Amino acid sequence: MLGLVGTGFDGLDNYRLTSTELDPSNFQIDLPTKKEVLVHAQICKLMNGYTTTQRDFNFAMLSGVTRTTLEREYNKSMTSNDNMIAGSCHRDVVKEVLDCADDLVVEGFFREYGGGGGGSSNNNRDENKEGGTGERIEACVFSSESLRQIIVCFRGSTAAQARPVRSNLLFGRDASSILDDEKQKVGILNSFQSAYFSTSLEKALSFLLANLAARKPFFDVVMTGHSFGGAMATIASLRYAMGNSQMRVICHTFGSPRIGGEEWRQLVHSIPNLRIYRVEKAHDSFVTMPTGNEWVHCGHSIQILGEEETSVQFAAHRFDRAAPNASLSHTLQKVATEPVRVLRSASKVVSIPIQGTSNNNGKDAIEAYVDKLRSSGDCWFTEFSGMKGEGVSGMNNEMRTL
Repeated sequence: MLGLVGTGFDGLDNYRLTSTELDPSNFQIDLPTKKEVLVHAQICKLMNGYTTTQRDFNFAMLSGVTRTTLEREYNKSMTSNDNMIAGSCHRDVVKEVLDCADDLVVEGFFREYGGGGGGSSNNNRDENKEGGTGERIEACVFSSESLRQIIVCFRGSTAAQARPVRSNLLFGRDASSILDDEKQKVGILNSFQSAYFSTSLEKALSFLLANLAARKPFFDVVMTGHSFGGAMATIASLRYAMGNSQMRVICHTFGSPRIGGEEWRQLVHSIPNLRIYRVEKAHDSFVTMPTGNEWVHCGHSIQILGEEETSVQFAAHRFDRAAPNASLSHTLQKVATEPVRVLRSASKVVSIPIQGTSNNNGKDAIEAYVDKLRSSGDCWFTEFSGMKGEGVSGMNNEMRTL
């Protein structure tokens, strides 16, 4: 991670501006547009689903190729029985790229494999702690002129995407690891810490983002991802924003699990050039995991309400403090305190996967998020929920001044 930029004044190089939930920067509480959130969701859908078409598709082959060229090559391939473009790029994957946005350009792609051992095959893992996945982690970098954004989408292995929190439902403080002993001395879930640092992905991304920022100086940097990829995107956005205070950094995640505790949350909210929104559906079980009071979310939440296409609504909750999760939280706390007696009933109520299975019929899949965003037309929020009020007025509506 890049160090802090020198101020030019003796003794001030180790200082930086900070913010809090009570005194955020204007950038931290800006509202996102539905267009950009939908583009980011469609990119996550592309990254989650391309393996079913071509498992080891290398997006680097598309780096720097303009939309005009992609469209021309795609249209030419339609007259052929071959599913490939230029002999290597699968036509259906290219079509997905074209469908994400009108002007999306692939700028780079990284695929790396962690060294922490392999997922469920790691028989030496302590089942009471989350260990390293040892599976592949990918990041694809895009740019959009209309959005003025450099977009980094993270993806884990297929298994990690389907089940980002793997062992059991109950986690204590011993399930956390320090994010960074030198820069960020806060605890996060072991599996996310070990997965993020098990590869050199961050270093490779830093070089590419530095190059893109120089070429596109007025673009924001966006980190996005679904499920496990959302957790990786959140960690990356914090570290990049802290090391690049001159950049505006946005993080939009979909169905992301909790990553750390209250110290992690306060650190994230202390970065004035970092804005985080988590998009969540009511039946996505993983957004409430890990369970326990020691695990909390960070950033603002955008909740998708309503199951029918005609009744879909969106509500944004500033720093997530007023999000209406009372009934769900109550059920999960019962799971935490009375696991043997209520585990099965809780799984039916909130669709919590047990022993590696999924009982939610795809309701936590990224396709469900994209469908809700697409089918809801112009429906979107214009302010944070619960923030509008008439303030304090005196007797006979007299004016109060300070």
